[in-house]
Amino acid sequence: MAVIKLPERGTVAYQWTGDGAETVVLVNGSIFNYHQWDKQALPILQRGLGDRCRFLQYDYVGVGGSSAKNVPFRMIDLADELRDLLNALSIGRVHLLGISKGSLVSQAFLIRHPRRAWSFCGLGNPNLLSSNTEEVSSVFRQRLQDLETIKDLWPERIDRQNYPRIFDTVYVPSMFGKPYGSLSLLERLRAALVRRMVYPMLEGTFIQTMVDLFQYYVTDIVQETPAFSEGLSHLSGVPILLLNGTADTTTPVQMARELAMLLPEAELVEFQGITHMGPMMLKKEAQPVFGQYVAFLQRQPRQVRL
Repeated sequence: MAVIKLPERGTVAYQWTGDGAETVVLVNGSIFNYHQWDKQALPILQRGLGDRCRFLQYDYVGVGGSSAKNVPFRMIDLADELRDLLNALSIGRVHLLGISKGSLVSQAFLIRHPRRAWSFCGLGNPNLLSSNTEEVSSVFRQRLQDLETIKDLWPERIDRQNYPRIFDTVYVPSMFGKPYGSLSLLERLRAALVRRMVYPMLEGTFIQTMVDLFQYYVTDIVQETPAFSEGLSHLSGVPILLLNGTADTTTPVQMARELAMLLPEAELVEFQGITHMGPMMLKKEAQPVFGQYVAFLQRQPRQVRL
């Protein structure tokens, strides 16, 4: 794991794959570390685009192998954090591929630094201007209540010792609609399987980062709505692809439809029956989704490395 220090932000962990002339930045969702891309997405992207692209994975400050976050959550700030990382690595313009929160960070990056992006693709797309925001925020409101029951863990990083308690407390109720103690034996076996699959993507993240992010979604997100409303309406000249599953309950497909209406140059592709995290974990969901991205980027003019 490579680490670089960004002044006034902290240290950022990152990883390079490939050596093509163009850079694709893989922008993580939620509190997941950059290993979120390893199992399904990265192999498909390498096979389809390895002759022209290299792939940059990184951990937000407060996540994975990066240092603790010491400033409030703002998507605009995370966009500037990415700009600072690109500057530190001497990278000019990039293609952005973001999932979930990574889509939102990428939207903010386009608003703040439009000349630094060759293209943008979002998978599972939050939309600050959507009519569904209250429905989505209620999910995170419940997660915050669940986190209060494990407040003793907040200063810690996620590790193998505390992870089962965190997963069962925060994520199981979202998966099954009931607390872990109410699960049947079959449901507990399913939860254990998902818990094992997800752990590499969460390892190292500060639990306080999880708390801060969910609090942002519940109360603070409205503070950034004006910047997105103004900024998105003026975007032009950057190819945009929006991908969303119709079975996505975290970022419902209606959000992506409304976002596509805000971005008249954007192309929206919907995938029947595909979930929010499925493309990152399941081959049958990953192949059509990331195959669509490969086709999108192959249609774009080749660029020299800047």
